[in-house]
Amino acid sequence: MGWNAAGLLVEGEVGSDVLAALPGAPQPSGETGSGVEVFSNSFPADYAVATVGGWTVLADPWISALYDETLSPRLAEGRRVLTFIANSVTSTYGMGWYVDGAVVRDVLVVEGETVAEEGVPLPEEDGIGLYEEDDVFALISRLTGVDFGTIVDAEYRFLSNTAAE
Repeated sequence: MGWNAAGLLVEGEVGSDVLAALPGAPQPSGETGSGVEVFSNSFPADYAVATVGGWTVLADPWISALYDETLSPRLAEGRRVLTFIANSVTSTYGMGWYVDGAVVRDVLVVEGETVAEEGVPLPEEDGIGLYEEDDVFALISRLTGVDFGTIVDAEYRFLSNTAAE
């Protein structure tokens, strides 16, 4: 199965202040769903949030938060943040690893070519090339201890941008 998975894993549980920092100032819509729905090509909301294994998963299907270059460092102040994208349709795969407000590693691979890279490879990247979705999912597990299957099985709360309403 091909995935359209993009988002952030933020260490710990996040409050409404973190959600308010997301582009569009999203608010809970009252709807919920599984990661299968969240990471599909027909996701019905702007974001979704779940807590899994001590991490808050912020699903970002429209990659609005991932485009905001200031967001991940701000969210990583005093904690760790992992950004990820795995889109098999466009062959786009990547990750960003932030610790205490600073980028440690950031890589984006499109159609097998590295198009952006910052920082030195992490030990957790050994044997992983970021050339397919399984590489991204393996790196998520190695860095956070949470496997993608658990992320998909979680119950998500949907969030909708207030600016769009």
